[in-house]
Amino acid sequence: MGVAKLCYARDLDLRVGYKVVVETGDGEFIGRVALTPRRREPYMPPFDILRVVTPEDEREDDENRELGREIRAEAQKLVRDHHVKGVAFIGCDVSLDGYYVEVKYEAESRPNLEVVRDSLERLYDARVVFRRFTFLERASDSGGCDTCGVPLCCATWSGARSMGPVNVRLAKQQGVTPNEKILGSCGEVKCCMRYEHDSYKEFKERAPFKNTVVKLGEREGQVVDYSMVKDSVLVQFGQKRSDREMVSLSSLAPENDGIVPVDAFDEDDERGGKSPASPSPSSDS
Repeated sequence: MGVAKLCYARDLDLRVGYKVVVETGDGEFIGRVALTPRRREPYMPPFDILRVVTPEDEREDDENRELGREIRAEAQKLVRDHHVKGVAFIGCDVSLDGYYVEVKYEAESRPNLEVVRDSLERLYDARVVFRRFTFLERASDSGGCDTCGVPLCCATWSGARSMGPVNVRLAKQQGVTPNEKILGSCGEVKCCMRYEHDSYKEFKERAPFKNTVVKLGEREGQVVDYSMVKDSVLVQFGQKRSDREMVSLSSLAPENDGIVPVDAFDEDDERGGKSPASPSPSSDS
């Protein structure tokens, strides 16, 4: 289905790469184990793994692949006969029992394909569903590795699609100059930029603004840049560029109001209290 989905492993002895039969809301499909079994909190209702694939399942799956290619070719003929423009069918998935067919297509808009769907259902006696693929879904369906050297986020984690829009503005807020290095295989800003955005936003709420004058012992300087990874800010103490120094928020917090280092959260957790950034409860709550 394009991305890895959480499934109940049950008592099956599974390893990465094993082919298994998975029960979904649309029927049974063959999938491949992407991660070893582990305990984790599901972010969506998991599917059930029924069994490891048998030779009979393999045979049925091969037959369904041939059927899927036939249905895709027939769908392309039907859109041509019905003069539906700008539609390209790129794939077709058929459930093991053959009663559910998902036809994947690419189009700039959402064309009316009801006539094509009705014709396919009559011809193959199955429930036919059309699924439009965007550039992001095409990239996730193709898979592969990005410039970071790891598999595409959209191909290995279904949550990458639900994080919201990814745009250049988010990259600028993280202090990254927009260039081709921040673009993924789909041509848009990488999903990891959106995933990290909340961490940068939280850091800037704890750190001083740029151009703020801060004190460090007997010295005073001006904040010129951030380093969220190091929980620090770059401070200009003199006139020369060499006078810049990376200073942690924990070093600035004792002498500067409004600065909350990440260490404060850890210390507060050990005491069992609230984090310093947590707002006090209002009398209306």
